[in-house]
Amino acid sequence: MNTLPDPESNIEGIHRFRRRHRIAAPLFQLLDSHVFLPACFILFVALRVALIFFVPVEMTSDASWYFNRAVGIASGGGYSEAGYPTAYWPVGYPGFLGILFYLFGRDQLVGQIANLVMAALSFFLQLELTRRIFRSEAAARLGVLLLTLYPNHVAYTSFILTEVYFTFLLLLGVYLYITRSRWLWIWVCGIVFGLAALTKPQAVFLPGLLVLFHVFSAERKDRLRQHLIKGFAIYLAMAMVLVPWAVRNTMIFGELVLISTNGGATLLTGNHPTASGGYEENDPLVAQRNFSVQDQVESDRRAKKLATDWIRENPVRFVELIPLKIWHLWSRNGEAEWAYQAGYRYYEQYSGAFRTMRWINQIFYALLLVGSFAAAFLLIRHPDKVAWPWVLVGYCLMIYLTLISVVFSGQPRFHFPAMPWAIMYAAWAAVMITVNQTRERYDAYVSRTSDF
Repeated sequence: MNTLPDPESNIEGIHRFRRRHRIAAPLFQLLDSHVFLPACFILFVALRVALIFFVPVEMTSDASWYFNRAVGIASGGGYSEAGYPTAYWPVGYPGFLGILFYLFGRDQLVGQIANLVMAALSFFLQLELTRRIFRSEAAARLGVLLLTLYPNHVAYTSFILTEVYFTFLLLLGVYLYITRSRWLWIWVCGIVFGLAALTKPQAVFLPGLLVLFHVFSAERKDRLRQHLIKGFAIYLAMAMVLVPWAVRNTMIFGELVLISTNGGATLLTGNHPTASGGYEENDPLVAQRNFSVQDQVESDRRAKKLATDWIRENPVRFVELIPLKIWHLWSRNGEAEWAYQAGYRYYEQYSGAFRTMRWINQIFYALLLVGSFAAAFLLIRHPDKVAWPWVLVGYCLMIYLTLISVVFSGQPRFHFPAMPWAIMYAAWAAVMITVNQTRERYDAYVSRTSDF
């Protein structure tokens, strides 16, 4: 139930807040303005539209691969490469693009506009999740302001890559799970998570985590059965999305292929004699997989055996790579610049501006991580201010992505789906620290609480 206390009873507390926080008070006055959210959203869209149209970029590398596969789907050629059916990368994102290209034309602008729409929806999903989980309107508004200004998030809107799509699906799935209880929405939630798993297979375990959270948060033990049934229904809906694709793959390749045929290759490119923690394919051992589209299942099997054999023979080196993989995953941000370096024709002319923005983004990113760590300590001190255990979802996602990278390899773009949560944590920490002694009186005026 949402409550909004009488502001008259908090006037004196607000005055004290503004006297003690002369720097922060104008920011909170801005956040509390009735025009803030529409103005922030307009700025959010305008920045991304400007980048799409005024800094046009050609799709290269992974983005080019996704684009071409989507064009093939839209043209009636199915999910194929060089005329051969493929499942090398999960079909979720190119399949989604293929439908859009079929309906609206085979143009990269269609994919960019789709990214813009999904990013805009993520703006509101993050806003609502922050309100409900952190129970602070100020933190919710500060969070979307940070998301609006986050350079790397702005830049990704221009690229035909999975990050914006996958992040949107995760936010939507979590939002539906913790805010909707009708059976229709439970089935929709399962379909959303199914599409996410069809894009990145590791997402298949996330609904199970949410079910455990719901079980642990149940105030009445007699609701345990209800939550387990809900979880079963979600996984059944996910199966409705995933099983047809597994059947298609099995019929084409003659053996069971659940989602994709790149698991072994991904493992091998992070675990070989010259590995240093990141994604590397220029190693003689990696070359021994002898990849070809026609032979992709057997190639993936060879890659998996090469990788597991190397790990078994070099356990010490595998352990030594763990901190390096974590470093590659979390240390850098702003990798979108690489795509502009490869695909923007005027990059060299404006390289100084790109590098400057890269450094600004890195500082911005570092502050978000610091804010996330600060939030963890504040949660221990103020557990009554947030909704448990849902406040742990973001941290669990960060840990989960880290564990995956520890096994495979660390790449900066792999932490992209966790960044809305890092922003939520950082925004809440900033509000908690800034408001300080007058927090209760001020939040009574600017916050809305939500019960799950």
